[in-house]
Amino acid sequence: MSDNREYLEEDVLTHVREAFAETVILKVQQLYRYVPRGSNSALTGHFIEELVRGFVQEWLGHRRLLSGTFYSHEFETSHRNPLQIDGIVHDPHKGPVILEEGGFVVVHPAFCTNVIEIKTSIGSVTTFQDRLRDIYHLYMHHTTTPHIMGIVIADSDPERHSIVGEQTANHHAYNYHFAGWCPIFILFSEHNGEYRPYFPAIDAMIRCIYTNCHSFRSYLS
Repeated sequence: MSDNREYLEEDVLTHVREAFAETVILKVQQLYRYVPRGSNSALTGHFIEELVRGFVQEWLGHRRLLSGTFYSHEFETSHRNPLQIDGIVHDPHKGPVILEEGGFVVVHPAFCTNVIEIKTSIGSVTTFQDRLRDIYHLYMHHTTTPHIMGIVIADSDPERHSIVGEQTANHHAYNYHFAGWCPIFILFSEHNGEYRPYFPAIDAMIRCIYTNCHSFRSYLS
């Protein structure tokens, strides 16, 4: 057996995707022992949101997934109201935060690599996209748009609602290669408390996080 084998033709995320989906579904079944199915959908959604948030934090490595807001001289002069953001990705190797209390921070965007907002559900992909782009233009324009991403836990039809655009300009919301687009990943379909994974979005989410969680510029040197 050769020692220089490569895995270029193998789908190396197959088992990661499966383990992610199976873990979420199994733990939801555990939750239903204490929160009966259908008794409080918001509570169930919040539980899954925390599960997914835990996975994302692991995938980010040393970076920290926090809530709070950004602050900079540029923002100060914009005279905009600050945005509350639930998915600030701070890289402590890049620089310190301004204020921190628990998981809440005020931090300069130069010390952050991403915004990853995790929502239980959304009204529309378009509205969520508008928010992500606003965050990008207001704070995170030192990165590229795929660094600003949204994760949606569940939807009635993630395959259909992941298609955005008009006519021949259609593309998928989870496409993180689409120019100027902040990717949105709708992970599960949900019907009567049953969750089924939408693997194209799960796959794209993992790839996007690992591909776009780096900042190669230091603002301190």
